[in-house]
Amino acid sequence: MNNLILICLFLPSVFFAQNSDWLYRNPYPQTDFYAIQFFNQNTGYVIGSEGIFLKNISGSGNWINIPTNTTNDLFAMHFFDVNTGYLAGDGGIILFTSTGGASWTSVATNNGYALRSITFINQNTGFAVGDHGELYKTTSGITGWLSSPVTEANLRRVYFYDSLKGFICGDSGKLLKTTNCGVNWTMQTAGTANLLSAAFINSLTGYITAMPSTVLKTTDGGNSWNSVNLFIQGNDNCLKFINSNTGYIFGKNGPVSRTTNGGLNWNTWCSNQLFSGNTYFDISHVDSITAYVCGAKGWIFRCNDVLPNTNTKYLGGSKANLKHISFTDPLNGGMISAESSLLFTTSNGGNNWNIQFCGNNSWFEGSSGLTKLWIFSNTSWYREIFSPGIGGFSSYSVQKSTDQGLTWGGYFFSIGFGVGDVFETGGVTYLTYNLQVQKNSGTGWTTLYTGTSTGKIYFTDANTGFVALGGSGTKGVLYTSNGGTNWINYSTGSTKYIESVYLRSSGLGFIGCDSSLLLRTTNFGLNWSQVTLPNNLRVQNIRFANESLGWFMGTDRNSPYTGRLFVTNNGGTSFQQMMSLMNFDVKGFSFADAMNGFICGDSGKVLKTTNGGLTFISQNTGINPEKFSLSQNYPNPFNPVTTIRFSIPHHNLPLKGGDKEGVILKIYDLLGKEITTLVNEQMQPGSYSVDWDASNFPSGVYFYRIEADDFVESRKMVLLK
Repeated sequence: MNNLILICLFLPSVFFAQNSDWLYRNPYPQTDFYAIQFFNQNTGYVIGSEGIFLKNISGSGNWINIPTNTTNDLFAMHFFDVNTGYLAGDGGIILFTSTGGASWTSVATNNGYALRSITFINQNTGFAVGDHGELYKTTSGITGWLSSPVTEANLRRVYFYDSLKGFICGDSGKLLKTTNCGVNWTMQTAGTANLLSAAFINSLTGYITAMPSTVLKTTDGGNSWNSVNLFIQGNDNCLKFINSNTGYIFGKNGPVSRTTNGGLNWNTWCSNQLFSGNTYFDISHVDSITAYVCGAKGWIFRCNDVLPNTNTKYLGGSKANLKHISFTDPLNGGMISAESSLLFTTSNGGNNWNIQFCGNNSWFEGSSGLTKLWIFSNTSWYREIFSPGIGGFSSYSVQKSTDQGLTWGGYFFSIGFGVGDVFETGGVTYLTYNLQVQKNSGTGWTTLYTGTSTGKIYFTDANTGFVALGGSGTKGVLYTSNGGTNWINYSTGSTKYIESVYLRSSGLGFIGCDSSLLLRTTNFGLNWSQVTLPNNLRVQNIRFANESLGWFMGTDRNSPYTGRLFVTNNGGTSFQQMMSLMNFDVKGFSFADAMNGFICGDSGKVLKTTNGGLTFISQNTGINPEKFSLSQNYPNPFNPVTTIRFSIPHHNLPLKGGDKEGVILKIYDLLGKEITTLVNEQMQPGSYSVDWDASNFPSGVYFYRIEADDFVESRKMVLLK
């Protein structure tokens, strides 16, 4: 994971309080996970990039991050029980713990190439293999690892059928076999493809998977191998058998396939669509009904054999690109849509996320999925699902949830045309569809308008609102003050497409268009004025917290189509970019009030602000400091921006704030007068940095001071303009 940075940029003081912040609220955990091992329905480990080692003790999405004292990627794991086991990874590192990760013994192998696989046949005898022919063996546990030069090809997997017979899979068809517990290895060649994994169902019959989508089979104990067609989907697959009958094939861009008769027949396991389109690296089967799978982009999930299509539960997050976020209550419900028809829902302000797949993947009808979502209250969530249909007759359905996304019911159905927008207020729902505006007061849908193509909607109450008009030629908005009984058509005077509309009960309203056109009214649309904006923006999602404070998302019309958040404190007379997010590609935002808001973007990033959003705060989870520290700012002297770094260690004893530490970081002038507060909150252990922009302060000597637990330290810095 990238080092995460805390940015503090000061806008004019009329905007917000100074001690404001953005906090990461991503669907956690988020990293690439390479190996997983569960010991029962509730307890297990998963490892991944940058030394991540997570423990689960509840069988849910709550994971405990246990430090490994390394930032090397961890690729392989072998645990004898919940306390005792080994990890292997990049740089040839091998880690051992007998305390469930509370302490680690580390060994760095000679050549330092990545180790990809590790296995033990008893408590003392183990093997590890990796890149550039790395092959290591120990007969005395952690202290006795010795290397054996066997090949220069990359080795991917070491597998033992019993205490004597083992195989190592490598690139370019390299296959090593031993029948005496690794005392000697015989080199075989099984084709020319890269070999990925091996598994045997008895002493004679076994399988090897190879790239791409190739399976080799032996019936003579591995002396000869022949290609077989197992009719599996996806490619670059790995294979694991848990007994002589039950095995799994998993890998890249395909579902997990399962056999229950020793490989004679293979079927998609759980739901096809839940597994397609991602890369899965490992599987751990804990009993006759339950297994856990981990993979790239933060995916961890549990699948149940008894109810395969209904009892799949996601236990990890995703780095999928996020498209839209919607909150009405900063402490309770919210949801995010993402690529691949993923829907994230939360009921506790983003601290935990549930993940749903909204659609299916049928060879006959094609792929359906999530297209839009809306939230108006904790009991009124809406989403639109697209289905390609049979014979090209596509359909769209708007579904409603009254329990924060736990269940969804049909609400509106159409064939051939998607819904333009949905808006609910005062118990009345308005919907635009093709050339129509429709209304539902609880007794069914009635058509209020038929004419020009309709789009975005915003109503200030059950009767008063705007509806955007599209079609060819000059664009405009419909205005009604009596629930759609009568409409007034206001023209924008432009052919630019309308991206957003907004209206308040005072008459303050806006039309946001393509190509930086933003129109403002103070009398319900009777008169309009144009607001000056930077060039080439799509003005999207206009929202206000009160008569003065508001936002819109401005997306560049040109590649790479970056999204920025713009803010006003003068009722929309002028807007400026929110500089605390200048390095964040905003794809969606939602403010519940003036201080509490959320934004989302690419790679699964979600940020939350509780103080207006002028500061961006985040944590580098890949670094585990051993002690408190406050570094000298850099540069020093500075003009006008300088960076301050500090660290919070992991504790063996509980912190005063539970599992978080109360941290205060303030700036003082030469006379000891407090200038501003950069940080004042509970923070997880980690390393942080904060950029102080002193543009609004005079040259001189300043001090910065941190307080955390019993740690207090101050340092001097010089602003020289």
